[in-house]
Amino acid sequence: MKVFISWSGNQSKEIAEAIRAWLPSVLQTVKPYFTPNDIEKGNRWSSDIANELDSSSVGIFCITRENLNSPWIMFEAGAISKKVDSSLVCPILFGLGNADIAGPLTQFQTTLFSKSDMLSLVSTINKANTDNVLEKEVLRDAFWPKLETRINELLTDTAPDGEGHPRSDRELLEEVLGLTRNILKVDKLKLKDDESNHFNLLVSSFLTSFHAVFEDDWDHTIQALDPEYLKYYISHGATFINPNVADEQNNWGNRGSLLASYRELVSFILDNGLEIPIKHPW
Repeated sequence: MKVFISWSGNQSKEIAEAIRAWLPSVLQTVKPYFTPNDIEKGNRWSSDIANELDSSSVGIFCITRENLNSPWIMFEAGAISKKVDSSLVCPILFGLGNADIAGPLTQFQTTLFSKSDMLSLVSTINKANTDNVLEKEVLRDAFWPKLETRINELLTDTAPDGEGHPRSDRELLEEVLGLTRNILKVDKLKLKDDESNHFNLLVSSFLTSFHAVFEDDWDHTIQALDPEYLKYYISHGATFINPNVADEQNNWGNRGSLLASYRELVSFILDNGLEIPIKHPW
């Protein structure tokens, strides 16, 4: 039986490696799947990861404080929940309590990193493996001390990524959506016919690019907004609108088109003194 182990962030990755090494020693017929590096994890579902998610019977999600809002984990949890019972979508909380969880993960039964909860999780996975169910006595203790020692070391020694606290995907999306709403709040447009036509074209171009980023290419967008990958698309301390990177289209062409159309539209609004509540963004 395949078990998909999901992680996001340095600490979560180390924990996931420990879980991957531990689980087969407890349930010998279980085959864990774990992507060991960012490059493989960044293949956007186009090959390996999509196939493994589709063929896995259980999903384990290593949740730490640094990845509570990770779009990547939410994406993988949502994907596997479409094909397995919700009891087999298993977020494990490391250094967290149930009160810390919000959003989509609240629909799943969480596991605290404690001996009783972890043995309960192992028992759930064992029962789901109907072709090779082990006797309950075999699961007793389940090599727990070694795992407990390793995880506690990681929780103590592995610091979260050190570039401060990158803004969440929700905050970034709210920034763009807020700007979009302001653009569309047009009270009076004192434009000549040719200017009005040009304005309509600018709005159309912006909305088309907006749709491309946040609908057509949504899978890539949520990956790019994951704090784990965000540094490649938005410099530390920068914003979605002004990412301060050398090439705004690098590996995210639609984002570059969106920003270009947005800036052209805003420049037109400012140059023509249109009564649209918008803040100069650069």
